[in-house]
Amino acid sequence: MSNILRQIARTAVLCGALGLLLYLVVSAAVEYPITAPLFGLVGATLVAAMTFGLLKDGWRTGQFPDRFGVTTREASPGWYWGSMFWYGACLVALAALALFCLLRIVGL
Repeated sequence: MSNILRQIARTAVLCGALGLLLYLVVSAAVEYPITAPLFGLVGATLVAAMTFGLLKDGWRTGQFPDRFGVTTREASPGWYWGSMFWYGACLVALAALALFCLLRIVGL
């Protein structure tokens, strides 16, 4: 029992220290005017690429992953098209965020 508690404590200390180090690095990096929009551009681009892949796969297969399983185009078209619309709107918002960050980097 004490071995398990020791492992949990060691993991908590390690995660706490690494989390604090990550926080300090990111907070120091965003002090510069170029790094904050660069983090935004990279993050928005990565999430937009994953969202685009999800939409493309959903369009191709007719199945969209859901919290409780899979929503199919034939079984529940309302939920399927609602999910496609919602994720499409999120993709547009992510593209706008990436464009905004790119414009901030360029200096416009």
